[in-house]
This record gives sequence, structure tokens and C-alpha cells, in this order.
Amino acid sequence: MKIKESNSLPFIERPDLSPFLIHLTKNTKAEDGYSAFDNLVSILKTGKIWGSTKEKGFIKGPNKAACFMDVPFSALKYILNSSNTKVDSPRYEPYGIIVSKTFAYRNGCRPVMYLSNEELRKISIPNEELWRVVRLEGVDGEGINWVHEREWRRKGNFSLPTDPHTVLVKNISEAKKLRRILHEEREDFKSFPSSIMPLTILCQGLPYMTE
Repeated sequence: MKIKESNSLPFIERPDLSPFLIHLTKNTKAEDGYSAFDNLVSILKTGKIWGSTKEKGFIKGPNKAACFMDVPFSALKYILNSSNTKVDSPRYEPYGIIVSKTFAYRNGCRPVMYLSNEELRKISIPNEELWRVVRLEGVDGEGINWVHEREWRRKGNFSLPTDPHTVLVKNISEAKKLRRILHEEREDFKSFPSSIMPLTILCQGLPYMTE
């Protein structure tokens, strides 16, 4: 009997799964004076998420990679916590873009491989493919562990759809601000989101999420 290989997961029905991938932005004020909001607008205007590098995005090897996380919306409040959103050196800020997992997969996004440095040496992954690897050392709270982000990556830059499902902004006032910019400068945008979602509504309980 031939074994059926198909296994279409019910993303919509399960709270631990999501049919979407999320790319969060942060400020680059030290480099170009851009806030996280400015970077979100820039991504929408260019229609691209520029790949991170070894120096700026913890990417191994010589190739850049665009990064996403595969977490349900309800889990974002645990990603956007105080330790990850420090004003002077944030890992993330409450701004981002959501694309469907189907679109991302068709355009080269894949789950990363979580490996220790020792495992990486044993497997001998080619240098050109190291962008796929995220370091994992220990799972006891003391090691290096980012598996909660369920990261996906795409080698190089990632071209957005012309109408991504939604974008994330910090609060309602910034949702209004972005909506105004989209209306007034529509011709400047290569990616025009179908909706804008304030994280004050999505991530209840975070103390810095204020209007």
C-alpha cells in the first residue's frame, strides 16, 4: 500500500498554529535616523524586506536572509516583552508585516534549523547554506535558545505581495497616522496593506503599550 505523503495542517482551527508569518521591525536611528515606524513605511514603499547580515542580524555564513517568525498572534505579547524591546538596543519593536505562510513558502521561505555549534560542525553544512541555521545551546534557561520564535528565513531579500494581509503598529494613533500616509502617498507604495492592526489591542497587558 502506498503511504499518503500529504498532511495539510488545520492552521485555522488550532491555537498553537498560525497560517501567517510575521516580520517585526525595529529602529535604526544609530545608522540612518529611522524609527521602527519609518522602517515599516519604507518596507511598504519598496515592497521588500531587506535581508539581514552576519553583522546586523545574527545570520551565519556569507549570505543575507530575510527573517520571519511563525507564532500565533496571541504569543506576540511574549515576544514583545521588556527585555526584547529595550529603547536603546531593541531586538524588536511593535511594528511589522504579516504575510500568509502559503505565499512565503512559494517565495522561498523555509523554517530554520536549530543546531548547536558542535552539531553544525558534525553535519558539515555548506557555507552557502548557513543562513538556514540558528544556534541552539541548552534548553535549561541558561543556554542560547530562540526556538520560541519558530523562525523562517528566505535567502537574500524578500519581495512582498502587493496587498499584504495586514501590518502591525504600536497603537491606535499610529494606525491612524499610517492610514493617512497610505491615503496621501498611495502612488509611492509598492505594497498596500489590506488592514492595519494596533498592538495595544492585540497584545493586552504590556505596560509600554499605551496611547
